[in-house]
Amino acid sequence: MSPDTSKTIECRICGNTADLAYPGTINVADASAMAPSNHESGIYADLYRCRDCGTVIQPSLPAGGDLHDLYRDMSDTAYLDEEAGRRATADRLLDMIGQYNPSGRLLDVGCGHGLLLDQAKKRGYESMGLELSSANAAHARDSLGLDVREVGLEDFNDDQGFDVVVLADVIEHLTDPVSAIDHCKRLLAPNGVLCIITPDPSAKLARLAGSRWWGLVPAHTFLLPRLTLAELLSATGLVISENRDLVRTFAFSYWITGLADRGGPFAVLRPIAKSPLGRKMVSLPLGDEVVILAHRVEPSKSPNPLMSDRGTDTKVHVVLPAYNAAKTLPLVAEEIPADKADRGLVVDDHGSDNTFDVALAEGFDVLRHPKNRGYGANQKTCYSRAAVDGADIVVMVHADNQYDPSLLAEMVKPIEEGRADCVIGSRMLDDRAIAGGMPRWKWIGNKFLTWCENTAFRRDYSEYHTGYRAFSVDCLNKIAFLRNDDDFVFDQEIFAQLTASGARVVEIAIPTRYFLEASSVSFKTSVRYGLMTLKVLYRFRRDERKRDWPLLRPPAAKLRSDRASDSAARS
Repeated sequence: MSPDTSKTIECRICGNTADLAYPGTINVADASAMAPSNHESGIYADLYRCRDCGTVIQPSLPAGGDLHDLYRDMSDTAYLDEEAGRRATADRLLDMIGQYNPSGRLLDVGCGHGLLLDQAKKRGYESMGLELSSANAAHARDSLGLDVREVGLEDFNDDQGFDVVVLADVIEHLTDPVSAIDHCKRLLAPNGVLCIITPDPSAKLARLAGSRWWGLVPAHTFLLPRLTLAELLSATGLVISENRDLVRTFAFSYWITGLADRGGPFAVLRPIAKSPLGRKMVSLPLGDEVVILAHRVEPSKSPNPLMSDRGTDTKVHVVLPAYNAAKTLPLVAEEIPADKADRGLVVDDHGSDNTFDVALAEGFDVLRHPKNRGYGANQKTCYSRAAVDGADIVVMVHADNQYDPSLLAEMVKPIEEGRADCVIGSRMLDDRAIAGGMPRWKWIGNKFLTWCENTAFRRDYSEYHTGYRAFSVDCLNKIAFLRNDDDFVFDQEIFAQLTASGARVVEIAIPTRYFLEASSVSFKTSVRYGLMTLKVLYRFRRDERKRDWPLLRPPAAKLRSDRASDSAARS
């Protein structure tokens, strides 16, 4: 069904326009409609979908204290009919969390009847829950002996910090999900992990089910697409380790009844629900509910920093994405002009060598990913962390020493002078790449893809495949780079975004350095990268006609300094 563009509201996530997507069948939700087990098909108020961030919004729901009152009066005894399956699902989540933080203080926000909290307590976590429903909280306290407080997330504070904060099927119920994420970050202890589970309205199944999708219910205020949720988390400086489909466990009868309630051909399945087969436990990922783990990882400070604050108005941060770069980092540190920047940060993508220790010894601050995530994910951390720490200009220098770090000042100058939003160090501008050691097959591939990209983007750059780049933070705040791929094609997606946003890009010539430690990308990997680049070009040109690529929409979140966030929270 096409959205009704004659009825619009402002999206409270990104501030852009949301169109009526699903006309409502009710006007006002009551307390009974807020029950978590209520997934009656087609019952909700008007639902709007944002044109840019894709969030589905139900604006008629009350906010603040009025919304809290609805939940306080809500009771959901049917929720416990599937207790065994819900405990199995909770255990699966705790297994995932336990890879990173297997013990410590755990807060379950919107803990319901306390099933996940109880499973966490059995594992040795010091567990605490928040739950507005008086009936649910009473069950958790009286039947399970759990520490549960009847208070909303926004009114809860804690000075000790939690090692784990869980929002399982909660964020979609909140009046202000963005503030909730900020508040959860403040509740985390250093190296704490935030676990968010929520329905994904951008999933294929959700789109296919349309108005009869199970996630469209009276209690859901905001349904955040997977990419948008990850973007909101990363923009705060949190580091994502897991972004996967949720696997839920229910009795087979529960799955069958859910399908039958959607009508059509599924109605004939009802007898199965009452058969012995209906009692079997079944675990399924439907692909329309996401679980994301995001960590509060603070950079480790070098005892002898190579760079320090120069006292200038414009702060330049050098970021170095690294993976097993212990051999080459000392070479980078030796050549980099330390007096031209205010900070150097290495982001170690969970490599197997001693990159972390070497980087600290060479004078760089270091942030280590909890899990290997890929080159694109590393760049996301580099840029968002630099912005959180107060950068105005961010320069990416590869830790493998493939690009000449002594050119730092030349990379920054066009941005400082107001002539550029982004500066690219090009090996092809003077084209001495082969003389510098670039294999001929890579040179040919680079030239071919650059021709394709110039044709698609209607530009005339000499190269798109360099990793030496500088950005103003203002430029990064105009593109949704946090939605990009976690692998190498990130570089081409950000070029598409720069082009679509009208960013001013300046190229400067750089020398080519090819040696074993800096040039380990195989022919097979290069071919896959080339094919993915062509797909980026296809999506870019198609978006000009259909406007259907979320990566080219404005970002839902702005990168901001921690100092600014803390000041805003206090005010």
